[in-house]
Amino acid sequence: MTRKFKIRMLAEGGVMIAMATVLSLVTIIKMPFGGAVTLFSMLPIAIFAYRYNIPNSIAVALVFAIVQLLLGLKNFSYVKGAFSYFMVATFDYILAFGVLGFSGIFKKAKKQTAIICSGVTTLVIIIIFTIALLSSTDGDMIAEFKRRWWIVAVEAGVVITATLISLALKDKATNASVTMASGLVLAGVLRTICHFISGFTVWNEYAVNKTAVMYSLYYNLSYMIPEIILTAIMAAVCANLLDFDAEILNVRFKDDSKVKKLYDENGNENV
Repeated sequence: MTRKFKIRMLAEGGVMIAMATVLSLVTIIKMPFGGAVTLFSMLPIAIFAYRYNIPNSIAVALVFAIVQLLLGLKNFSYVKGAFSYFMVATFDYILAFGVLGFSGIFKKAKKQTAIICSGVTTLVIIIIFTIALLSSTDGDMIAEFKRRWWIVAVEAGVVITATLISLALKDKATNASVTMASGLVLAGVLRTICHFISGFTVWNEYAVNKTAVMYSLYYNLSYMIPEIILTAIMAAVCANLLDFDAEILNVRFKDDSKVKKLYDENGNENV
């Protein structure tokens, strides 16, 4: 890695962390016990993740996670004990925001591959959540599934429909818009898992008329689903308007043959 390339990457990383932090403070829906639907706060980290490799993206995401932890120190006052402090710090902050570094994982993938991988991952998570939900009941799991099968069917139907629509429209969008949106969905799902784990291990005392697992599931999905959807849509829009592959971020030109790219065709940095 050349010195010029490293300086550019560090500068962009700092700018993206600052942007993500400011956007995280602009809340659309604020939840009572932590978490919120923000103004696309995951997007700046996703842009950096698309432009640079995963190790560097994870490092930037972890710095963002530490900033979020410092901003959310008051949440530690609601829990007691070293174990609770560790779980909140790890799963609500360090890992939850650190996984955003994987947002650019589909950069080199074909559009169809990115969409399918994102859709399949989301379906798997739904199945895991469903098993956790049914396991949390005192009754028979099979009987409980028969009673709640329509919930799984609706969730799976939404994911499959969204995947099919994305596949149908993939040729009308740039490769960056599809892969960025797909990567954001994957990162958002991973972040949801982290919050979910923290929810039923630490925040279970806030469950009212629900088991800890059900409470954590409903609570975290209530704000993470709109957060993921809105941010993924904005990522696709921005990637259609801006050239995230260019050495210097600028608007996307119809003929970008003369635009210097951040990486050459062999994946080496251009300086």
